[in-house]
Amino acid sequence: MRNLNLEAGIWNLFASAEFFEAAARECDDTMSWFGTLAVSRSAANYGRNGQIYDVCKKWAHDFRRGAELARLGDFKSIWNTAGYVSGDVHGMLEQPLHGWMTEAEYKEFSNIRISRILKYAGRIEAVLNNAMVGANSFFDPDPDCPERSNDDDGFPGDDILRWYDDYKNSQKGPFFPVLPDPLSEYVVDRTIACETGEEVPQTGVWYPITGLERHSLTFAIKGLRMQPAFRIIKTTEELRTADCMFPSPETVAVATTWHPLIPSGRTVTVDTNEELRAKAGQLCPKAGIWQSTDPAAARRFYKAGEPMADLKSAYGYTVWQWVSDR
Repeated sequence: MRNLNLEAGIWNLFASAEFFEAAARECDDTMSWFGTLAVSRSAANYGRNGQIYDVCKKWAHDFRRGAELARLGDFKSIWNTAGYVSGDVHGMLEQPLHGWMTEAEYKEFSNIRISRILKYAGRIEAVLNNAMVGANSFFDPDPDCPERSNDDDGFPGDDILRWYDDYKNSQKGPFFPVLPDPLSEYVVDRTIACETGEEVPQTGVWYPITGLERHSLTFAIKGLRMQPAFRIIKTTEELRTADCMFPSPETVAVATTWHPLIPSGRTVTVDTNEELRAKAGQLCPKAGIWQSTDPAAARRFYKAGEPMADLKSAYGYTVWQWVSDR
């Protein structure tokens, strides 16, 4: 069962100014570590590799500047910054670092510190890709590679859960932003609708009228054109081979209607939220107060084993979420 609140929380986290600032702090830490190590070995080493220090400094500045602009609604700068980091890393690691670093130091630099920066950059780029260029790709495909318009360059399906777990498990310390527990509860606001290609009326996470089965949420930016939804036609499991264990899902872009997801003001715990969800027709797994993901629906009390009601949801089927004992 898909976990709407968890997925929405991660989309909001990855697209937040706090997450962008955390990327800047990671760059600051790596810059300081690298500079101290290089100077301790010899001034010549520092001079030769000063460009690496300067690149880290530039990353930190650009991530921080991107966070400032994002707070004002402009995400282009942070998206561009996230996109060029991997290219910079490729050139950085071609430097003769083994000539003055120990093997342990090189592994800490490349496998830990630079890897963490790449994780930030990759999450930021992916969470913004479709908002920035999804509509352009859908309505004006590249004539040299028109099939690319069907590729979901964000987080297909519920793939964002895997990327969040990978991020969370690789980061240590109190300054790395993670999801709160309890989570915010989100509801679909059907009073606002935006069709693919229309101007987005507000920035945030949006829900497709297709429902989430083989689809994903998305992050959309006010003033830009709304992107298509991406339907998964072949999953990672269906595409997996011995040579490629984690291929990206195969997707197709479809025009659809989107509604914003908004916080209800209530919270749900991280652990029980994912377990205590049920579709209409299923037997209630736990007695208590349940809330439909349809925002207009009233809460209901269900006994354990009682069938969950079908509210004839416009999104295909009714999903209930456990809220409290009473």
